[in-house]
Amino acid sequence: MGFVLMKKIGIITHYDVHNHGALLQLTALTRVLAMRGVEAKALRFDKNYDFMGHALKAKYDVSIKSLGIYLRYLKDKGFGCTKYNYQKRKTLNRFKVSAGIIGDYYSESPLLDGVIVGSDEVFALHTGPTPVFFGHCLPTDNVFSYAGSFGPTTYADICNLHSTAFVKSGIEAMKYVTVRDANSASVVRQLIDNEPPIVVDPVLLYGYKKEISEMGSPSYKNYLLVYAYDNRMNSKEEVDAIRKYASSRGLKTLSPGFYHDWCDYNVNVDPITLLSYFKNAEEVLTDTFHGSVMSLITEAKLAVKTRESNHFKLRNLLLEYGLEDRIFQAWEDLDSVMSPNIDYDRVNVEIERRRADSMIHLDKMLQMI
Repeated sequence: MGFVLMKKIGIITHYDVHNHGALLQLTALTRVLAMRGVEAKALRFDKNYDFMGHALKAKYDVSIKSLGIYLRYLKDKGFGCTKYNYQKRKTLNRFKVSAGIIGDYYSESPLLDGVIVGSDEVFALHTGPTPVFFGHCLPTDNVFSYAGSFGPTTYADICNLHSTAFVKSGIEAMKYVTVRDANSASVVRQLIDNEPPIVVDPVLLYGYKKEISEMGSPSYKNYLLVYAYDNRMNSKEEVDAIRKYASSRGLKTLSPGFYHDWCDYNVNVDPITLLSYFKNAEEVLTDTFHGSVMSLITEAKLAVKTRESNHFKLRNLLLEYGLEDRIFQAWEDLDSVMSPNIDYDRVNVEIERRRADSMIHLDKMLQMI
């Protein structure tokens, strides 16, 4: 009796960031592909930071040149944040090993049946032009994009950075391109005169239903979960507004992904355990894409603060599920936005519809290998 060899696919995404959302989406894509009989791992590579300038690039070089930056970081962030982020790095690195989601360096992976670029903001150019994000130099011609995003990068930005030919040639050579959001669809259309399908983020595609159903409850109770980068939600106006709101609801503030010294609790957890904190939160306050996505799959009661840098991305996501009324910009609106309950029966119908449609596009990619 014969046997069928599993297809092997490499994934190009932000595998080396210390961000729960990035690792959740990578893990989700590997698990969806495994359900399709495909072995998939992230390919390692070195990012390009040429658009950041020499001063900022130094922080990515672990050398004597970066010492001053790390000392300033310690001074600016304080010991508590520095210690938290050190422990967080160890937690996420252990998770990557235990989840088995990281593979070989891309140039040392010659036996691949294909490569999927995505998800996350793989096409964003604010740091620099990384060739593999656009399918260049990969060890196979079977290159696809699943839910790739340009993030805040617009077509005008690409032109202004004199990167049109670099980006266009890569996108054009991909066998099948899908994107995560409307801005990315617009950019692709302007580049190659073709409208790509918009698909759901891998976290929504996989859903983590089994993992969520088997989770225990955190030891913390009656908390407002705050999920925001540690350089945001830190101004006096924001902190005062959040603490006043939480107090009015009789809630403690808890941050499970980033350090905020003003929160009652700062918790260091792996990406899967993080979902249990969302599931058991009384309410969720976030200003991130994956904070919103994690709220959706755990049916959390949420309010989403948007900013100039992410307003369109977050609005596009919530609009897809009829939740644009969960967005606020002025802090005095937090109470009125958070108060109404969310009809998750309706939201879940739309998630399932979009999930099924997205799976069709992923299956089309796999059929081309």
